[in-house]
Amino acid sequence: MKKNLFLLLVMFLSACAAPAVESALEPAQMIQLTPIGTFTPIPTSTTIPPTVAPTEAFPTYTPPTALPGQPNEILFAANGTYTDVTDNIPAGGSKTYSLNAMQGQVMSVSILPQPDAASTISMQIKGKDGSVLCPKSADEQCLFWRGALPASQDYFVTLTPDGDTIQYVMRVAINPPGKGFQYFQYNSTTGLSVTYPDTFALALPVRGNYKTDPVLALQFIDSELFEKTNLSEVYLLVSSTSDAQTVATCTEPNQSGGGPEYPAENEIINGLTFVHTTTEDAGAGNYYQQEIYRTVYNNACYEVIFFVHFTNASNYTPGTVTEFNRDAVMRNLEAVFSMITIK
Repeated sequence: MKKNLFLLLVMFLSACAAPAVESALEPAQMIQLTPIGTFTPIPTSTTIPPTVAPTEAFPTYTPPTALPGQPNEILFAANGTYTDVTDNIPAGGSKTYSLNAMQGQVMSVSILPQPDAASTISMQIKGKDGSVLCPKSADEQCLFWRGALPASQDYFVTLTPDGDTIQYVMRVAINPPGKGFQYFQYNSTTGLSVTYPDTFALALPVRGNYKTDPVLALQFIDSELFEKTNLSEVYLLVSSTSDAQTVATCTEPNQSGGGPEYPAENEIINGLTFVHTTTEDAGAGNYYQQEIYRTVYNNACYEVIFFVHFTNASNYTPGTVTEFNRDAVMRNLEAVFSMITIK
């Protein structure tokens, strides 16, 4: 599906085993991310040990100039667990990066394109031994990947846009040996705070039933829950506004959205009651479901939307595609929702 992309009002930085929610909420290293108003330059991120004040910042990474025919080498800062690469690819071209990692480490690779990007960036991830991590077959498109590495070796990530010259931020995260997850945190100037694991990554927002443009769009990138299923894409969208008219009707169904909203059971998250509605849409074998949560706090309207897009499994060759695990997907979305706080 060619997504309808909206202008991302606040750009900031984010990062294929399916975690149980209990594991995804285990104590872990937290990365503090600073929102910025423009796509570049990349801000410095700071490691925050639990209950400890910010410590030494990671330096901003600048891609080196590769020798002709050689990949760009990705190097992490000392004790770093991720890096962000700002780069661009001319139309009709591609770019390859290399990095070294150990067997069993969990690696994730995600792409955040420039706002209103008309092109999609596909990736291929290969090991030096010739193994291909993604895509798994020639008829699949790999837009992100997360999983345990099969061997200690060099890995090569090749990015190829399908259209015009495009600028992007590529996040490569490798969790320390024995660690299944690392966590990132988004803080807004309005008191909104969202903590999320590396099973989610920053994305441009899709068209949802939100009443104001999202300040945060996270895409679910747990590859294992997508492979050989009819699941196409999953997003968590967070919006907030102090517009008086929107606040006055905040918890009412969105009458100008993509479809009628139906009431569902409300949720209490961190002491705030969110009014819960649902909506569905379908077309050409594609299905779009949204779980929508709204609340008013301190004269501001907040929205949290779970956006799930899947296809009709019966349209595929028998035995090649199974129904996706909706319960597992929802547990992951709900885990992030439970870590949203508003001050």
